[in-house]
Amino acid sequence: MARTKTRNKTQYQHFPNCFDVEARLAGRWSDHFGNDNPITLELGCGRADLSYAMAKAHPERNFIGIDVKPVRMWHSAKRALEEGVQNIAFLHIHLLWLAEYFAEKEVADLWITFPDPFPKTRQEKHRMITTAYLEQYRKVLALGGSVQFKTDNLPLFHFALEVFVRSGNVALDTLSFDLHNDLRISEEAKYLTQYERMFMADGLPIKYTKFGFLG
Repeated sequence: MARTKTRNKTQYQHFPNCFDVEARLAGRWSDHFGNDNPITLELGCGRADLSYAMAKAHPERNFIGIDVKPVRMWHSAKRALEEGVQNIAFLHIHLLWLAEYFAEKEVADLWITFPDPFPKTRQEKHRMITTAYLEQYRKVLALGGSVQFKTDNLPLFHFALEVFVRSGNVALDTLSFDLHNDLRISEEAKYLTQYERMFMADGLPIKYTKFGFLG
């Protein structure tokens, strides 16, 4: 297993659709994609199942999966190269550095898909929905852009809603405690990730919210 991970990590570093901390494309991601189409980010993307599904469904948009572990993204990166899906890329960075890798208002919309809930109180600062993370998202998100958040974890979802209220600059658009049984939500929001399939198989309802930033 360790040998496979090492091999995949090495391959990731050489794939033309994969980038890491050395990538300095803020304001210039259109150079990589060869167009000025809107950019969607999937944050903490894991295998980037959602990004990959949306990239195939929407060739008129560009998608970038971002994760701290490149071996997670290797699967979709390799598949994209094999299948000729050119409107998706992958970036290996920490999300608190997001504003260093994207220009102000460069991103059309963001997805946060099943992040680690970090359940212990002392781990709270690592949750991808704290004020520090939200500030990074606000900086890169275009005016009128949205953030869509999916989780199986009810305490994390409640925590996120509390953060939104305290922040004072978050505007909720849509809220659901059972995404896949909610007819109000678009089908695109219901694209399944690897983790989502597992959670649903265990009978866990998926919590979902779509929000933007005021101002």
